[in-house]
Amino acid sequence: MNWQGWFALSLAGAALVLMSSGRYAPHLVMMSVLVVLSASGIISADQALMGFSNTGLITVVALFVVAAGIHHSGGVDLLVRYLLRNPKTVRSAQARITLPVALLSGFLNNTPVVATMIPAVHAWSRKIGIAPSKLMIPLSYSAILGGTLTMIGTSTNLVVNGQYEQLTGDTGLSIFSITAVGLPVAIVGIAAILLFMPRALPDREDRHKFGS
Repeated sequence: MNWQGWFALSLAGAALVLMSSGRYAPHLVMMSVLVVLSASGIISADQALMGFSNTGLITVVALFVVAAGIHHSGGVDLLVRYLLRNPKTVRSAQARITLPVALLSGFLNNTPVVATMIPAVHAWSRKIGIAPSKLMIPLSYSAILGGTLTMIGTSTNLVVNGQYEQLTGDTGLSIFSITAVGLPVAIVGIAAILLFMPRALPDREDRHKFGS
């Protein structure tokens, strides 16, 4: 391996250390790495900017806008009020989260869905008297599982599909092309969440409001 390879590998390791420290925002670290790679000539300016034109990345950004619109229009509040309601047990509360969140994640992308739902679920947990520690992991995992239902469900699918389109010139995969595989995985995963997590997750007292 030549010096460019070792240099790029060292940059990747340094970026991992910096992001793991928690002192620097991940996007700033990665942009800095991109600038250094471009300035050193390891990648060209066209290669450095190519990722920003990836159709998967553009789709993720657009879905963040859609999720923000749902949040600010009160759509999340309606979901909490009329669908989640007032469960009496932890398992019932987790079931009311996992099913709608998995469905939403299949069509809105799991990352913006989780970002939108966290404050709403936190407030809901205080209302029903169930610790947020019992609900946040099921929220995250169900969003991940829901993301496997469609091509737009998770950023990974979109980025890989975008790269496939660029490399082959084909139109790429359709939105439901992975559903036959993702749906059984999601069903088994959600069943495992509801079977094991009510007892496995800690019951921590919530003393602060979200974001305080």
